[in-house]
Amino acid sequence: MKKSKKILLLACLIPFVFSCKKEYITNEYVTNENIYQNQYYLLNEMEEITEDIRPPYLKKGDTIAIFASSNSVTKDQLKNGIDKLKSWGLAVKEADNLYKADGRYAGTQSERIEGLQKLLDNPNVKAIIAARGGYGATQVGSYLDWTKFEQNPKWLIGFSDITYFHAILNNKGVESIHGAMAYNLTNSNSVESLRKALFGELTSYMVNTNVNCIEGKAEGRLVGGNLSLIYSLGGTLYDLNVRDAILLIEDTGENNYEIDRMMNNLKQSAKLDCVKGVIVGEFTSMNQGNDKSIAEIMKEQLEPLGIPVLYGMNIGHDSENLAVYLGRQVSLEVGEKSATVTFK
Repeated sequence: MKKSKKILLLACLIPFVFSCKKEYITNEYVTNENIYQNQYYLLNEMEEITEDIRPPYLKKGDTIAIFASSNSVTKDQLKNGIDKLKSWGLAVKEADNLYKADGRYAGTQSERIEGLQKLLDNPNVKAIIAARGGYGATQVGSYLDWTKFEQNPKWLIGFSDITYFHAILNNKGVESIHGAMAYNLTNSNSVESLRKALFGELTSYMVNTNVNCIEGKAEGRLVGGNLSLIYSLGGTLYDLNVRDAILLIEDTGENNYEIDRMMNNLKQSAKLDCVKGVIVGEFTSMNQGNDKSIAEIMKEQLEPLGIPVLYGMNIGHDSENLAVYLGRQVSLEVGEKSATVTFK
């Protein structure tokens, strides 16, 4: 390379190098109490969501549709779930790609996008429930047009991978339901809690506390879902807005150190400093190895915050998966022997 070209290249790079160094300096460690000098840097532009768009509750005769954005399913796997939905007096509509398969997925990316988009746009569909989770929602979500959905909101139901869609809706101020999917409508408590949520009969939960809970009272929007999905959305256009919220987290099939890494991400991105309370759901099929237990990890991350923590509520990948309204104002009260979650 000629000398003149090298000088020109260096001249272009120097401002970039200094700008990076300046940005790094603003984030250097200062004290144990205040990890970063500008710990709210990433959240400065994120204001509390105050809008609460609540889809109409269902009534007998309404249509609920089953969408498949992630792993593939068979008719046999969904038969029980479809029968259960029909037993509630609902008509069931199936996405065009519901029983298609492309490797692990319920059809190609295009088929999954088109299948879900049609249901979002259909004014006759009053709720859409995921067939199952797995992986695939992140391949679909950014291609969806939510315009008609926002004009005619409907309930979206699911958990695990479906946390991706919950985050999109919660950031828009639209309520959704974190609960069992068509694939696993088996546990009687899960099924009944979902029915109550869909028909507007769910008002609160009271659960027994344990030594891992932290007492206190708080109010805020309930947001969150699967911790791995929340973690993966960080820094994207769909990053979950947790400002002044009650955060729900659950997960399955991870190494304990990975959960610690995800929680550290929430701390170092200042998300944990923004929440008013935390509900820790089920962490199932975890691999502890030489790591600390999930309870110990959560205590280390959450106890210093001085906010109420309800630990071990039956929400997530266990057989019992209680339905909750995401995006809705809730009050969380954690006492010595029991805790209540009340939906406003």
